[in-house]
Amino acid sequence: MSIFHDNLNRLARRDQPLAEAVKASVGGVLAVESARSGVPSARRSGRWVHSAYDPLREAETWAQTQASACREGETVVVAGVGLLYHVEALRKQLSSDIVVAVVISDLDEFHDVLVARSLDAWSDHILWLTGTPVHIAETLSRTGRPVRCLSYTPAAQADSSFHRAFEEALRRGIASQAGGQLTIALVGPIYGGSLPIARYVKRALETLGHKVQWIDHSVHASSYEVMGALKDVRNRQMMQGRLAEVLSQWTVASLAESPPDLVLSLAQAPLTLPVLEHLRKKKFLTAMWFVENYRHLTYWQQMAPGYEYWFVFQQGACLDAVRQAGARQVSFLPMAADPELHRPLELSPEERTMYGADVSFVGAGYANRRHLFPALLGHPWTFKIWGNEWEGAEDLRSVVQRNGARIDTDTCMKVFNATTLNLNLHSTTGAGLDPLADFVNPRTVELAACGAFQLVDHRSQLPDFFTEQEMISFRDFGNVPGLVEQWLGDAAARQAIAAAARTRVLNAHTYVHRMRDLLAQIGLSQPDRVGAVLRGDRQKETLLTRCAGDAPLVGLLKAFPAGQRVELKDVAAHIRRKGPTATLKREELMLLMLDEYRSETRDLL
Repeated sequence: MSIFHDNLNRLARRDQPLAEAVKASVGGVLAVESARSGVPSARRSGRWVHSAYDPLREAETWAQTQASACREGETVVVAGVGLLYHVEALRKQLSSDIVVAVVISDLDEFHDVLVARSLDAWSDHILWLTGTPVHIAETLSRTGRPVRCLSYTPAAQADSSFHRAFEEALRRGIASQAGGQLTIALVGPIYGGSLPIARYVKRALETLGHKVQWIDHSVHASSYEVMGALKDVRNRQMMQGRLAEVLSQWTVASLAESPPDLVLSLAQAPLTLPVLEHLRKKKFLTAMWFVENYRHLTYWQQMAPGYEYWFVFQQGACLDAVRQAGARQVSFLPMAADPELHRPLELSPEERTMYGADVSFVGAGYANRRHLFPALLGHPWTFKIWGNEWEGAEDLRSVVQRNGARIDTDTCMKVFNATTLNLNLHSTTGAGLDPLADFVNPRTVELAACGAFQLVDHRSQLPDFFTEQEMISFRDFGNVPGLVEQWLGDAAARQAIAAAARTRVLNAHTYVHRMRDLLAQIGLSQPDRVGAVLRGDRQKETLLTRCAGDAPLVGLLKAFPAGQRVELKDVAAHIRRKGPTATLKREELMLLMLDEYRSETRDLL
């Protein structure tokens, strides 16, 4: 009997449907060749999926590196099949209570494995995962076990889109089930466009039930602006840089007061690279949501190694660039809306007159807008521009409102709601439309959340956000006047499209959705830390189940409200409230001692 049939028989004893599916497949994906060491190796599409010299040693090295992070009770999911040397090595290094699962993205590749080498007894202790990415993710989510995802890149890269779809589905599944309460330190910028987004993020995290330590650096904005008034460029940069260093140390001091589970920064938060490296040595988890165009604001090139996790709203080249700059884990996280602020408003007739127009634009006077907007003058419909940085745009002076003053969020919402047709033109330094067009700006989602009709320049990501029945886009600015006339004359169609866009935002594109995804991504990578909290492992009810039979601990835990997360410091505080003269039990004294030790070792400065 051949190796293939021996392997099929072994597989059939545990998974008959998979064995039948492999038997019906044709193979031919892997080109198997003998390595220098004499064992089979293989290429796929011309690339080696294992070492051409010693696949076994390579697999052992990979497995040793990965095994050190795996924890008891987890399901460790491996992306990348190859000839399974790496899976065999990993299985042999992990304890039996850790489940090792392998994602089979291509049955023909798995067929080739069963032809090339005998799987032997170790393969009886592997969970083989087949089907669509969503089906595999749902299967894992139903187990209730912590999931850790590993990738054997040489074998996984050929099916990278399949594995990305699987991780996306798994992350969404984890996000929908999350019920634990994290403590998150949210570090905002001193000023700028990411400051309001930081506030939206704070509200979303609190809505999800997490505790947010808001480190608000905007209170120092006036000092930063005063330093910006210095005429000497060197002095200005030196003073502003030193203020950023002081605020970075202030952030560390704030974290030392009550160490969080996660430090989440928004773009331009004043955290320096040395401070971030110090936090990593102290075992803090740090993440950055870079809500800026990576081509325009480039300081990420120096900061990339500092954060454990990066989240960006551009894909493709952006993801690659941030990784190449030294970031360890980079994920796509697009912009969103906050329905508490971005919503339909009931405006008075006076407000509609003041803030309304047939066509309005809200935003800064970037070069392409200055060049294109004069084409919207001289038409039978009214046109208004709101926002700052329009100095020198003399031909647009008559339509720029409030002499180009910066407007606040409340005013912006009134303009969105009062305008018949909102124009949304993404900025670029050229004279026309953005030639790269690889992200969707916050205004796109915010307008939609308001139930406001908009015309937006087409973006590569736009179809992932809205269908053609939910958003009208243009690829040539020369078509805009005609589109304005067309849609001004069809109120019913405008209202239907705007309503559909708002429904889509509420269902999929709020900051609550984004924070669920962000935390689930980190939880997937850190199943024994953030993941454990999100699963509710530290909630009162879970802890009571785990310590059932230990009467002293049960008695202490029952003092806390239902559904509350309980940490050592919480139990210690409860004990101390008994007063200095109380007679304490042995277990209570031990817990107080542990809490004192925790306090002594949390010094960050």
